[in-house]
Amino acid sequence: MKATYLILCIFLFAQGLFAQQPSKSYNNITDLLNGTYNTTLSVLVEKRTKNQIFMSGGGDYKIYNGDKETDKLIKTKIYAIEVNDSLYVNCRKLKFKKRVIGGWFAPAIVCRGKVYFSAISVGPNAAAAFGVIGGAVQAANEASSRVYYEMDPAEKELDKVGSEKMMEILNDYPELREQYEKEALKEHIEIVSKYLQKINQLNQ
Repeated sequence: MKATYLILCIFLFAQGLFAQQPSKSYNNITDLLNGTYNTTLSVLVEKRTKNQIFMSGGGDYKIYNGDKETDKLIKTKIYAIEVNDSLYVNCRKLKFKKRVIGGWFAPAIVCRGKVYFSAISVGPNAAAAFGVIGGAVQAANEASSRVYYEMDPAEKELDKVGSEKMMEILNDYPELREQYEKEALKEHIEIVSKYLQKINQLNQ
């Protein structure tokens, strides 16, 4: 009897773990900033492994439905998806300095009319700069490290959010800027995320 109960509990837990969740989907950055969304998609959110990111780049999360046609729509047409108040942007067409970030989705925050998301750090072609072995080492480092990018709908280009950029963002918030100046790891994604969220709280 106890064994049957345990099996039932495990089954119910697994069902909940892999159950599709309702979402808000946005077709483009304008829809996201205007709050125009569609609620017809139910999706699964799956954390990608470090090895998967090393091999193919892209965002930290695979978001899918399980239906072939719907999954194609998600991968190629959806700009952003919100699930349980967590926002994810599609990295598929995003580039920084002509280097693609890759496919799948990255966690994001909307702040002051711009979109900020954390993803692998990309820059100049590593293989060209360091040779094949050096390029492989650099690619492994990129798969492990994360930075924040700023997506400005007017500029149509990505900008990395380093410490100087963050200080610029905080110019209108002197108290937050003063707090940020005291941070040891100014460019760490948790620190950047913390201050973007603080700005949103002040602007509510």
